[in-house]
Amino acid sequence: MSAEWLNAHPGVTRDEPLAKHSQFGVGGAAQWFIKTGDAATLAELLQRCQGSGVAVTMLGAGSNALILDSGIRGLVVRYDDRRLRVIDETAVEAGAGAMMPRVALDCARKGLAGLEFGIGVPGTCGASVYGNAGAFGAEMADVLLDCTALRPDGESITLDNAGCGFTYRHSNFKDSLRGHVVVSAHLRVHRDDPKAVRARTDDVQARRKATQPYGIRSLGSVFKNPSGDAAGRLLEEAGLKGRRMGGAQVSPKHANFIVNAAGATAGDVLQLVQIAHDEVLRRFGVDLEREIVILGETQPAPTRPQRTGAVR
Repeated sequence: MSAEWLNAHPGVTRDEPLAKHSQFGVGGAAQWFIKTGDAATLAELLQRCQGSGVAVTMLGAGSNALILDSGIRGLVVRYDDRRLRVIDETAVEAGAGAMMPRVALDCARKGLAGLEFGIGVPGTCGASVYGNAGAFGAEMADVLLDCTALRPDGESITLDNAGCGFTYRHSNFKDSLRGHVVVSAHLRVHRDDPKAVRARTDDVQARRKATQPYGIRSLGSVFKNPSGDAAGRLLEEAGLKGRRMGGAQVSPKHANFIVNAAGATAGDVLQLVQIAHDEVLRRFGVDLEREIVILGETQPAPTRPQRTGAVR
């Protein structure tokens, strides 16, 4: 079926450069692009795209997503509902486009505790649910009461915590619920002294600044931590801190972060990720699993050398 209707849809643009919509600052163009904070508009787009065979890619803040240099075919949607609503002293509702650091700070100001870890999650609420994002010992699975999502046909559903199927940096939105789009979430909070809550957010922020690259474009954690170990430790032990490929560099501060040191391309990053993965596998027999999400027309699977005794 024809997708020409997208060219006339209000707010949709053609060949939108996605580098400016990514915190890492790289990526090609979207075939079609729209930024909206309206769930009804998003539902209509999902329904019509499904009917006309147009792929839909959701883009959050782009803090843990690498957009390929070739861009993204189909419709790219930046869902930008940033509302935060206090339900009562036990719950808040956040739009999927709300940035987690802003949610943490706004809750601290209101004397609502439980989301302090969000100051260390530089992404949107929706993307954080999708990837069960976390920082310094807490994650979305610990605080999510339920979320509202749109099915690929645009119909709305509500999922409780168990229905999201959270595991470490994973949810059902990555497999059995693939194509569903989170539009809002109810998060658990509790009343506390605003100064005490703010002190805890400040502590998380200070630890983040002390241990991770800050004030420079990065992709967040590149690899998931293997069971019983830390990816950053393995990468550092393998001598990868500071390793560079083109404009991309393994952070000299934390080896599990890749930074955009000087005009990096997605190709630079992919090569550096492969080098880091293979070196850890060669040195320690640990098959690191990528945490960053790759978005684009082609997503080549990394070639992994076979090694007896490698663990995942």
